[in-house]
Amino acid sequence: MWYNTRVVNAQRTFTILLPQDPDLRATLNAFQQVQQEVSPIAFNQGHPLQAVPLQRACYHNVKGTLNSQMTITALRLVAGAYASARANKRPAQKSFSFNRKAAMFLVGKRGRDADFRKDGTLSIWTVAGRKRIPYQVPTAFQHWVAEAQEIDSLTVIERQGRLLGRVVVTLEYPDPKGIHPIGIDLNETNALVAVDADGNDLFISGKEVKVRNHRAFKTRKRLQSKLASRKAEGKDTHSVRRVLKRLGRKRSNRTRTFAQTTAKRLCQWAKPDSVLVFEALNIPQPRKGRIRGKARRRRLSQWQYGLVRRYAESKAQEFSLAVADVNAAYTSQMCSRCGLLGKRRRHKFSCPSCGFSLHADLNAAVNIRNRYTVSRDG
Repeated sequence: MWYNTRVVNAQRTFTILLPQDPDLRATLNAFQQVQQEVSPIAFNQGHPLQAVPLQRACYHNVKGTLNSQMTITALRLVAGAYASARANKRPAQKSFSFNRKAAMFLVGKRGRDADFRKDGTLSIWTVAGRKRIPYQVPTAFQHWVAEAQEIDSLTVIERQGRLLGRVVVTLEYPDPKGIHPIGIDLNETNALVAVDADGNDLFISGKEVKVRNHRAFKTRKRLQSKLASRKAEGKDTHSVRRVLKRLGRKRSNRTRTFAQTTAKRLCQWAKPDSVLVFEALNIPQPRKGRIRGKARRRRLSQWQYGLVRRYAESKAQEFSLAVADVNAAYTSQMCSRCGLLGKRRRHKFSCPSCGFSLHADLNAAVNIRNRYTVSRDG
């Protein structure tokens, strides 16, 4: 079973730099205050309200501080946070606290909270009235602004004392043709192994990230033991919790950056009109009760295959590459030459039937490519 992911319009998000405007900061505070005020109502004693019932229940109590459109946006974001938690099978046990200062401004067809003017200024609504402020777009994203079919929204956030804007734009890409198949095998040590139709291969190692994440895991474990002992002794735990948050943030950023870099290298390496063929993996969340073994759950939690796949699909749109799935059964155990089952020992694959031997991940990537070709041509 295979399919092509054909995209004409795709949304992209990039960050712009905003000035330290006091009225804009006051708008962020007002937006946060509205969210904090309606959050207990949205929680509804464990039965979260959807956007429309929440608006009917509390709009009249919070209106006036923001304009009507931004007030409704704040209510929808609160309702969306509870809906997202429920969809991720982690329903809220208590009302959420919106401590992060952020405000969404709808742009274009969606609304008129903000507008990017042709003179290079940003016309934006604030609690002190509408005003124009300058903004700066990083060089790497300036072509997105020029090519954007529409600017959908602007989310202003405060980070380390600075004001940043996350702009969502709609870009148009040509339909991918998907002629030349590229088999892709995702692993823990060799994060990505790809083989194209001509037999050229691409190896991207994830060993360095894996080692650094494992070190971070050990450090986190020691800090958690220290936190537990301080709690038992009744001592202050603020410094330990701060270090734990910083450690988790660094690990998350490291993994995300590696996945983005891997996806970009793959798409740059692929030939035009190629199709990226992945395995249709269905790996459950590494939680206790769903996967046996603490070590196995830890390994799966550190495996970034989902991020690599997601960023590869996103980056493929920019390079006009198609994306396809194939059945993952026996791709790492089957011989890519004769099609019979062989033996795999770590990174070496050997076939007792035909005597063929190859790197195990490379053999799996060839099987993925061949399986797609057979499905397409059959």
